[in-house]
Amino acid sequence: MQNSNIKANKFQDFLTAGQITCFGVQAMNDDLHTVIFRTNLEVGGQQLPVMFVTDDTLHTPLQVRVVPAVVQGPGSQSVLAYVNELNRTYKSFKYFISEDDALILDVCLTAVPEQFEPQLVSLTLDVILRHLQDEYPVLMRKIWADTAQN
Repeated sequence: MQNSNIKANKFQDFLTAGQITCFGVQAMNDDLHTVIFRTNLEVGGQQLPVMFVTDDTLHTPLQVRVVPAVVQGPGSQSVLAYVNELNRTYKSFKYFISEDDALILDVCLTAVPEQFEPQLVSLTLDVILRHLQDEYPVLMRKIWADTAQN
């Protein structure tokens, strides 16, 4: 899959060299030469979708869809407070609620395409996985408690 997206080519070469086959690839055929890599992280018996977007810009977002729909309404304050606590605690990534009420964990790697290091993606995914193995059960307990209140 060689194209004009330098970061995508580097990441694909990294995957090939490491015999890593768990990523799907989608070329968007746009002006920024966007290529999206998708995989899943297994956390707490759940498959959490991961999306890693490469293009010609400095920014390379990596997102994990942690919960498909977060509780909204009067009982959601403890979940939102916990998410804010996580955001204050972990400097390298942030949580946010998407337009469709999903809880997303977001990391943005920054590098000019020629200096992009695909090993950082692997390292970042390892850090996220360790983080989620610790925090996911706590987060889900808070969500389930809020669901019971609504």
